[in-house]
Amino acid sequence: MRVQFTVTDDDGQTFQGEADLAPAGTRRGGARRARPTSAPSPAADAKLDFGLPIRAFLKKHATGGGPRKFALLLARMTGGKTGVEVTREAVEKQWTRNKGVLGGGFQDMYTTRSKGEGWTDAGKTRGTFVLRADWRQALK
Repeated sequence: MRVQFTVTDDDGQTFQGEADLAPAGTRRGGARRARPTSAPSPAADAKLDFGLPIRAFLKKHATGGGPRKFALLLARMTGGKTGVEVTREAVEKQWTRNKGVLGGGFQDMYTTRSKGEGWTDAGKTRGTFVLRADWRQALK
């Protein structure tokens, strides 16, 4: 059966269309099965092994852009503990040692953008960084 319909949204816009309908219980025409939703990323749900060597940890978890990688490097350096201060020099040293895995040199903008996402913050001491409680969102 072919039907014509008109729909008006909350803003008063009118939409018109046509469709083929099939009796309930049959699979004809445009009827489709619902696709399963994608599962959450395993990295976000899995327990992180901070005992892994730093390079292996970064290779396994540090995907995406520089701010995500910065947050994950900081997480590895602090063992995932929030409030532990790490100096900029220590972060840059580890980044430089692992720049092959991290995809290039350390950039100060990574720290600013990571703070903007709420994953990291400045420590109480000048030139230090700390993890925030939401840092695990950088795994997604």
